[in-house]
Amino acid sequence: MAKQERIPHVDDRLAVGKRLLAARQAAGLSQRDLAFPGCSAAYISRIERGERVPSLQVLRELASRCDVSEAYLAWGRKEPLDSVVADRLRAVVTAESSGSKSGRAAAYAALARAANRAGRALKT
Repeated sequence: MAKQERIPHVDDRLAVGKRLLAARQAAGLSQRDLAFPGCSAAYISRIERGERVPSLQVLRELASRCDVSEAYLAWGRKEPLDSVVADRLRAVVTAESSGSKSGRAAAYAALARAANRAGRALKT
């Protein structure tokens, strides 16, 4: 059986590191200030040097703590996400940690509806 190709959640590890460094400095945070359980200052240093690619969950937390969008850290995209889509995405993250299958299903369904509306709005 062929191994399934993994779709990356970032554009380039070096670019992510540079964007994280810039965002952290703009927020006036040291690597130690930015660190949290599961993401040490040493790990942040490795990300900033392009030696590691943060998981999607870590990327989200770093973006939140630096007050930038996930899309900016991941792909350098500066325009914000549609606010409803962003809210639904946060709800999915919360639902994922709740462990409730029905809660996760509802959160993903709401995200899909919001993403479809946002996509249709871009076409008009």
